Amino acid sequence: MAAQIPQEVIEKIKQVSPGTKLRKALDQVIEAQLGALIVFINEDEMKAYPQVFQAGFKIDAPFSPERLYELSKMDGAIVVDEHVSRILAANVHLVPDPSIPTSETGTRHRTAERIAKQLKKMVIAISKRRNVVTLYYKEYKHVFEDMKFVLTKVSQTLNTLERFREIFDRDLELLNYKEIEGNVTLDFICGLLLRSAEIHNITSEIQLQIIELGIEGRLASLRLREVLRDLDELTLLLIMDYHKKDVTEEDARKLMEEMWGLEYKHLTFAKFLGYDVSSTHKASETFVVPRGYRLLRTAIHIPMNVSQKVIDSYRNLGNLIKTDVNHLQEIDGIGKKRARAILKTIKSIKKRRG
Repeated sequence: MAAQIPQEVIEKIKQVSPGTKLRKALDQVIEAQLGALIVFINEDEMKAYPQVFQAGFKIDAPFSPERLYELSKMDGAIVVDEHVSRILAANVHLVPDPSIPTSETGTRHRTAERIAKQLKKMVIAISKRRNVVTLYYKEYKHVFEDMKFVLTKVSQTLNTLERFREIFDRDLELLNYKEIEGNVTLDFICGLLLRSAEIHNITSEIQLQIIELGIEGRLASLRLREVLRDLDELTLLLIMDYHKKDVTEEDARKLMEEMWGLEYKHLTFAKFLGYDVSSTHKASETFVVPRGYRLLRTAIHIPMNVSQKVIDSYRNLGNLIKTDVNHLQEIDGIGKKRARAILKTIKSIKKRRG
């Protein structure tokens, strides 16, 4: 699973993504096969580091892609304010603290990394030889890959995610029948949760790439949104339904966060749900009974607080199936209309299974 990237770093990446004035300028620099070193710092802060920003000359002009491109033809660094609204200086000689460690080898990139660490600011370096944009911010480094490569990679990953989601939804539909028939196995539930974790974790790996695509990633963003539709809520309800212990919604959310980091093995997920089974065969022979949260919330849209009262009264879906309208409507918040809707939905699932 990809490491969690701080939101402040993501915001910096957005500043450099396609569709921004800054990215337009960087693309022009790359197209001309020029190198560049750009520091983003406000004027007052720059003045506080005379030992770092040496020589050069003041520009103090509104930012424009064309202006930055022309200035990149000169030696030295360009200084831009943090809002990317003004170009403050050009031809600046940067002198970072040489004791700051750096993993870079080229002079431009070593300077960029040290400045970013020393001043806690965003610095961009463009390699003249490789035509690659590298963003440094504090201790973080992000290399912008070729746009066509990123688009292809994101599209392929989304194709996989869409197939996974299709399987997940199909198994949820099958689960409806299994729950009504009282034929749900632990192995089946573990498979559903495992698939949910796979979708979630693969998503985490491409979200940054979609952000990096900027306006070029709008279609990919829409496709990803559809893949993730209700995934967290459905996963939460599965945990509340099938965890061996009764868990509150708040506890289930904490468990769900833990679940994303589990190893993709059925037995691992079985233990996560509180079941101590020794083999996948044993898990496939262990029958589990849902409490009914998922059916009440998603199929009938009963509010969670009312669903909780139903489950407190009936304990599990097996008992709920056997009740009638008169008993069900006595629960606070249900009434005759909701009682009929619940039993009608259960009957409809049975009929579709036919």
